[in-house]
Amino acid sequence: MSRDSSKAKAYIKEGCPFSFKFLAFMAEAKLLDDVEIVRVREGDADYEATKRKLGEQLGKPASFPTVEVEPNLYMTDSDRLIEHYAQQKGLRPDEMPVLSLYKQGILPKLFELHKQKTGGAKS
Repeated sequence: MSRDSSKAKAYIKEGCPFSFKFLAFMAEAKLLDDVEIVRVREGDADYEATKRKLGEQLGKPASFPTVEVEPNLYMTDSDRLIEHYAQQKGLRPDEMPVLSLYKQGILPKLFELHKQKTGGAKS
């Protein structure tokens, strides 16, 4: 079964705050129908193979979210992806209330909790 070639393929890691930020933008921008969501979960049988494939395509270690924006063209970094889709559609992410709430309120709290949990170590 082949995927709809007009749709980008978004690799979203469960529990990843950056994957959620990208999804929040896509939902608020009403662009979820433009992407095929591939849920990636640490511990699943295909997790390492998916990460390896994405890393090969990116030319660096995989991070999430990663989107195949067109066949064999992969982009990563939630802010870069949001900028890409916002520019394509003429949107202004800073004026999106849900995304702004997440970026200004929830995401910093998640970083703070992570820092407390790990003693400041980066993961």
